[in-house]
Parts: sequence; C-alpha cells; structure tokens
Amino acid sequence: MARILTRKGKKKTTYTITVRVKGYESISRTFDTKGEARIWAAEMEAEMKNQRFKDPRRAHRTLDEAFDRYLETVTSQKALTTQERERRIAKLLKEKFGRNTLLPDITPSVVAKYRDQRLKSVSAYAVRLELALLSHLFIKACKEWELPIENPVKSIERPKVPKGRIFFLKEDEAVRLLKECKASRNKRLYPYVLILLHTAMRPSEAAGLKWHQIDFDRRSLTLYITKNEPRTVPLTKTVITALEDLKKTAFDNEFVFLKGEGKSQHAQNIPSSRFRPSFDRARERAKLPLLHMHDLRHTAASQMLMAGTDIRTLAAILGHSTLQMVLRYTHLLNEHKLKAVDRINSLGIE
Repeated sequence: MARILTRKGKKKTTYTITVRVKGYESISRTFDTKGEARIWAAEMEAEMKNQRFKDPRRAHRTLDEAFDRYLETVTSQKALTTQERERRIAKLLKEKFGRNTLLPDITPSVVAKYRDQRLKSVSAYAVRLELALLSHLFIKACKEWELPIENPVKSIERPKVPKGRIFFLKEDEAVRLLKECKASRNKRLYPYVLILLHTAMRPSEAAGLKWHQIDFDRRSLTLYITKNEPRTVPLTKTVITALEDLKKTAFDNEFVFLKGEGKSQHAQNIPSSRFRPSFDRARERAKLPLLHMHDLRHTAASQMLMAGTDIRTLAAILGHSTLQMVLRYTHLLNEHKLKAVDRINSLGIE
C-alpha cells in the first residue's frame, strides 16, 4: 500500500509518497503533484508484487566492499596461484578506481580511460586479466547478489593480445641445458628441469609436487590443483629413475622439490620461484639467454607432437580443456610432414 504526505511550503506544495509491500523495505519519493506520486507508487507496487523490483539503494556499494565479498566467496575457491593473482589485481583495481567509489559510478567511459592509461605501462595481456576480473565482479554482483547495476566492462573494447610466443629447444640445446643443471649447486634443479622436458607440465605444477601424487608402479602422477581439471600425467622411465634417486634423500619431506620452504604460503603459491635463480644461472652457462622456464613445456609438447602423438592426446597431457591452445603447435607438425614427403625424392620416382 502507499501513503502520501503533503508538505506545504512558502513557494510550493510537495507530495512524498511511501510504498510498503510485504517482503520489501519501504521506499519513498517526493513529487510536485499528487498524480505523479500515485503513478510512481503504482509502478513500484506492481514491480514488487511481480518480484521484478530492484531497489536502487542496494547498488550503493563501494568497490572495496564488493571485492571483499568476491575474494571471500569466489576467489577463495580457486587454486592458490590464482588466488594470489586475483588478490593482487583486486588491490590494484581498488587503488586505481578508488576504494570508496560506488559501483554505479564505474561507467564504461571510466573503465575505458583506465584501460588506455594502463596500456602505456603494461602489456595488453596484463590489462585483459585486470578487466576480466573487474567484469566478473560485476557479473556476480548483478546476477547473484542481485544489485541493480550494469557491467561497464561489457561495453568497452578489450585490448588485443598478440599471438603467444612459442620458443622451444633443439635437441643439442636441451642437452646443454641439462648438463648445466646437473652441475648446479641446487641438486634438485636437474630432476626438476628433466621432468619439465619429459612431461610438458607447467613449472608451478612440477615445483609444487608432493610424493603422494606419484605412482611409481604405473609410471604416472596426478595433478589435483591445475589451471583446468585434475589430470594424470604419464612419466618416462628416465623421469622415474630420477625421482627414485631423489626420494632416497627426501626423508620426511612431503614435497618432491621444495624443502623446508615448502611450508611457507608464498612457496606454495608460486613454487617455481624457488628455482628461478639457479635456472637462470644454468641457462646463461648453456648460452641460452632467450630461454624462459615455460619454454620447457613448449619443448616437450613439440617433441611429443613430432614423435607422432595425436592432437587430442597431447591436449589431455598438457591439461588444455580445448584444442585451441594445442593448435599453436601444428606448424611444427606440418613441417614434420613436409620432411616425410620429401623423402620420396630419394626413391628416384619420376
């Protein structure tokens, strides 16, 4: 029901109407005429009774409040590496847009200005990650928290990312790298790099391995916390031998590669960081200055493909939910096929 309160002033009379419907907080608005007040009240009552009413006052939530809820309910359910990245991006977004900025005030033009400024200092890929998190925050706020707001990111153009860099080692380069890793003072570097070259695992996946994940009899390991779904990774006999040797010195440590530092939160969030200094030194000694740790994954994937592994099997080993990422390696397969066809020339068939 609606109730009108008439206020007579020196210059004019106003009408404040209050709408009360069971299940909703009361809502009021002031008009210059009684007719306008009644029309508005009728519309509000109809929306409430049909459960279509969205209280605009609920949108008055700050970015800080929204992200606190998002990090607690959404981010906390993800892998540790993803949690750290999203918390870092959320902190950045709150600083750039303002912690106390209301969600409705973050408009498409505001987001576009942020995008353009960020592109002056960071890569397009980094900006896309930041916009993706902001967009998902608004999607959650709108659809699940039922806030009467629009997603401002949806209306702007996101920066295009150039095709990913694919660099892989040649056989002699891989041999040089492993030789230098074996000579490293970090005695776990060699088996760590070896497993990357033989399995195509992500550096963080391999670095954070625990012994209970490895099945020596079946020559496989299971990854539970991954970028996509849990998956089983087959292991070569060379890797099994290296892991068996490593286990002899493991004592009571549950981690395969991390030692005591494995208990720290940072090490578990970004485990591969524990190998970067020694890896960089080995890389320099092997005269491979352009090599990144992630390139070992590309190297293993390309070798599997050229050895005859089909695309779908390779996607399963790599942990890709779609074939799109794996198709980046098809140019290698095409080159391999050309070499095979060229062998016909040696047969002298004309």
